[in-house]
Amino acid sequence: MNKWFGVTALRFMLQADSCLGCNWRKPCCLIRAEDGVSAIEFALLAPVLVVALLGTVDLGLALNERMAIDHVLRAGAQSATAGNDLATIDRVLRNTAKQNFTLAEPDTAGNDTALALTISRLCTCPEQPKMAVTCSATCTGSAPTQIFYAFAGKKTYSGNLLPRFTLSSALRVQVR
Repeated sequence: MNKWFGVTALRFMLQADSCLGCNWRKPCCLIRAEDGVSAIEFALLAPVLVVALLGTVDLGLALNERMAIDHVLRAGAQSATAGNDLATIDRVLRNTAKQNFTLAEPDTAGNDTALALTISRLCTCPEQPKMAVTCSATCTGSAPTQIFYAFAGKKTYSGNLLPRFTLSSALRVQVR
């Protein structure tokens, strides 16, 4: 009896003409059926594609915030190269930052919503660029001191899919 059942099943599978007017009771029709394959493939791939899309959007938002921090620091550098004093440079930096960020209190670290900004002024002599001196010092050979401004911005980014990480940028400009 098992032998006849196996032969009967094999006969159904080998007869292509018998599946043309297919009803789902025939085993050959179930094996050869391709209805709904696209829907199953889409159901398997759609979640992966959606997660990849959301991850890309999240990464784009993080890069946008980093570029906004860079923009703030460049505005401060432009003010420094114009010859402004430290208070004016700080005001320009903070006014520019207020357009896109909430600011952390001075001398504190940034958190999820606040951007921490730091500005420092550094003076060096040309013959010893790594050693800081007072800006009124006279260097050897009557060379004027070099004046640098260092700007830094730091903010913690917490995205929807990306883990929390720190966005930071630094810029150093020589004004003399």
